[in-house]
Amino acid sequence: MDHCVINGVQVLFPFQPYSVQEEYMKKVIECLQKGVNAILESPTGTGKTLSLLCSSLAWLESYKAQQQLSIIQNSNNSNTGIFDDLKSVLNGLVGNWDSGSNFLSMERKYKTSDKNKRSHLVVMVPRIIYSSRTHSQLSQAVQELKRSNYKHVKSIVLGSRNQLCLHPEVSKAPNPTAKVYMCRSKIMSKTCPFYLNYEEKIASKSDYQDSSVLDIEDLMSLGKKCIVCPYYASRNLKSRADIIFTPYNYIIDPKSRRAHGIELQGNVVIIDEAHNIEGACEESMSFQLRSYDVALAITEITQTMEMIKDFDEKFSSSDTGAPDFTITDLSILKVMFCELEEVLDKEVSETSVKDGSKPGDYMTEILSKVELTANKKDVVLDLLDKVILYHSSKSDNPWASKGNGLQKFSDLLSVLFSRTNKGQSELDVKKEFATKYKIFLQYEIANKSQNASDPWAMSSSKKKKSWKLDCWCFSPELGMRDIVDHGVHSLILTSGTLSPLGPLISELGVSFPVQLENPHIIKDNQVFVGVVTCGPDNTPLNSSFQNRSNEKYIASLGRTICNFCRMIPDGLLVFFPSYSVMKSNVQWWEESGIWHSLSGLKPMFTEPQGRDAFQECIEKYYSTIQDPNSKGATLLAVCRGKVSEGLDFADENARAVVITGLPFPPFLDPRVKMKMDYLNTISKEKKSLCGNDWYMLQASRAVNQAIGRVIRHKEDFGAILLCDNRFKDKRIQSHLSKWIQGRIHVFDSFGPALKNLTSFFKGLDQLPKRSKPAMQGFQIGSSTYNTLSTQGNSPIPERNDRSMELSGDIFDSYKQNVKDSSEASTSKSNKLNSIFDVMESQSSSVQTYQPSPLARYSTSCYVNKDDDPKPSISDRSNNPKRRKINIALKQPFQEELKDTRPEMWKSYLLEIKTLFGVTEKYKNFCTTIKEFKTSKNVENFALSLKTLFATVPDKSRLLQTASLLVGPPDRDKFIALST
Repeated sequence: MDHCVINGVQVLFPFQPYSVQEEYMKKVIECLQKGVNAILESPTGTGKTLSLLCSSLAWLESYKAQQQLSIIQNSNNSNTGIFDDLKSVLNGLVGNWDSGSNFLSMERKYKTSDKNKRSHLVVMVPRIIYSSRTHSQLSQAVQELKRSNYKHVKSIVLGSRNQLCLHPEVSKAPNPTAKVYMCRSKIMSKTCPFYLNYEEKIASKSDYQDSSVLDIEDLMSLGKKCIVCPYYASRNLKSRADIIFTPYNYIIDPKSRRAHGIELQGNVVIIDEAHNIEGACEESMSFQLRSYDVALAITEITQTMEMIKDFDEKFSSSDTGAPDFTITDLSILKVMFCELEEVLDKEVSETSVKDGSKPGDYMTEILSKVELTANKKDVVLDLLDKVILYHSSKSDNPWASKGNGLQKFSDLLSVLFSRTNKGQSELDVKKEFATKYKIFLQYEIANKSQNASDPWAMSSSKKKKSWKLDCWCFSPELGMRDIVDHGVHSLILTSGTLSPLGPLISELGVSFPVQLENPHIIKDNQVFVGVVTCGPDNTPLNSSFQNRSNEKYIASLGRTICNFCRMIPDGLLVFFPSYSVMKSNVQWWEESGIWHSLSGLKPMFTEPQGRDAFQECIEKYYSTIQDPNSKGATLLAVCRGKVSEGLDFADENARAVVITGLPFPPFLDPRVKMKMDYLNTISKEKKSLCGNDWYMLQASRAVNQAIGRVIRHKEDFGAILLCDNRFKDKRIQSHLSKWIQGRIHVFDSFGPALKNLTSFFKGLDQLPKRSKPAMQGFQIGSSTYNTLSTQGNSPIPERNDRSMELSGDIFDSYKQNVKDSSEASTSKSNKLNSIFDVMESQSSSVQTYQPSPLARYSTSCYVNKDDDPKPSISDRSNNPKRRKINIALKQPFQEELKDTRPEMWKSYLLEIKTLFGVTEKYKNFCTTIKEFKTSKNVENFALSLKTLFATVPDKSRLLQTASLLVGPPDRDKFIALST
């Protein structure tokens, strides 16, 4: 444990902090001492989270010491000089609260005890509210806290009922809204055993009182053990916590903030992973209303009226369970919704199909037509809340919507009139909406799955066209102001990818006096950053909208990744601009045979969109990487997807990241176009971000976030490959993280890029020791084929020896290595040793394709198509100046190959059948093989196969394997004719 003093505050750190960590902690403590806001960028892998926790908690403990001194001083009638001296020192450490701090008004409150008539000082100590984007990121932060010297600090993690509900019925509710109201219903009827007396249980159980750090898993396990609701336990323990961990939408979204009882006034608010903060702020102040939402709300009111009627017939109004609203209240509410539906139906019918945009104050005008104004919103919201609770708790109908439609409208009103709670007049709110909001009204195709889950959705709009109204906030300043205006002590925004800071601060509209852009802690030889402008066949790599469907480009990109797979050890991440682009590329590669080549080099994984499927995919990827017998794995993912956000791919989990394009937002999307128009308008009034700059920033920040997966700590290393020629543009490079910009190398041809990449991995002197062998075999059935030496714990040079001569021809390399195996290639026996025997015995069903040993071996090379004449094998072997990577097949491999030849030919046939399908081409292939068996005509055999494989991207490898059917005397002739 290292003790370091930063800005006069003693910080306990697990080890001697790096210089970038000291600088980061200095900025954190500076902003807390001054009581101002900070925006801090520190690259992933620099220990940002640990530095943030240790520095903020060190300041908090110093502040507590100051307040304890104040208590002693004020309770002691005889102040001595020592108190003044000590107070002076502590004020210097945490900031002078006696000089203009807005926290001073809360700092001291005096209560008079009737018992002894003595004044006591009650001190309100600020809490630290630490927020991040996801619960997985929060879990990582909690684990950092547990490993630090501040694990004694009281902390709690807040979550929703989705994570923290133990009730068997409530936890299975179809959506969060249903969970909320079902939970409230169980509480009111006292039928939830986990809620009953939970406060007394928490107070009396040492498991809760003696535990300082409680995360989601701890709360759930204690809840089961002590029969205590984890959700309400977290809210109860929040009051004693010094640091509260919460998803940042609980802070940014006013509705969520109120629901979870999060107090901001006087507290320190930290928003980690804040690279998406603009979008989150805008989203929290936006809403959407569909025609089916209004129809559903009308249906729910009607259902509630019927429930009350049934209740009145069976019970008296004084009985428990009677609603605290009347039929008249519901009638007024129903009339309002019916009128709203009629008004909006009419508006939609009069709206142009081409342009459904409306001014921001359009929604307030619509609501005023049904006499719903800011003055009435509190009454309406209160009534809606009561109706939703009653409807969700009393309905026994499994098809009932549980108040979803009414809840949607309640959320709409909360957002629409949220600014009136800040003392703004209705006129000011209307003006704000007119300038910072836009409405988009359009027809939409009915969502079948939605209607299936909400059968009441079509009740009143069944015969009418469905419509959708989006109210989009385009100013993140509103969300930021909502936080700052609550009187927070300090607001800290931090992430590994915030730069450039200027445009971000301009959009947020809040002052950040303390700023930082940290460099990385790694050395230059730990990272390789290359812009690869073209593929192995010199096809330009460009994933623009106009070019991304170009089959020549897709094929070249696939071959590019193939070559990278051969040179990059362990894990490889490949990021695409969107799911649709990734899926279209994968589909084309599967149809063309490139996917088989990729799968032969490393197992392939693609990022799914479903939560459960995603978790399963990531677990399989990690386990494949850690398997001592694996060659690593390739994970295809999407910028802005789950893989690019917060997942840890340290060390061998990601030795390289490939960016296949710039993930610009969809330009034709109405929201994107209107956002750019909004920014262009305000940029004329003040010097701020324009629409085009914002558009570029959206892409570059997503790229920066994806790049951050590859270097996770000081000893880590890896490659960053930007495979789109647009990354040559200096303007685009200037938007990348600063630590990357000075390390970028641009390659105008593929050969030098691959050569430099190989040199990078071979130039690393030491690697972390691993139990898995440096070079692994591969399996077909139960047999394992070792293509190269399998010496355990080999350094990176041995790991990359599986690649072929960088500038040699594939068939030249083949000639050099297969001479010694000529006897094996021509031997015959009574067993199935050749493709002819296999073809005669093989069934017609296609099995799952597994590449043959020779197929895997032969793909581990790069074919250079330079115009220069290639030197002979002997010239290359005797030239000491020419850098090469030699591969020689070992004798054990050749001996094992004899015994496994039937499996090899089966795999080869399956590959051809998978490639061609049951088509005329496959029939011609079979005919050609059978004719050669009879005639032994090498010339016809070579020319026929050359024609068949002419359009196949991986034809060289397929022809090489087929050459084994030709005897050694004629093999050179076959190779010459077929190529």
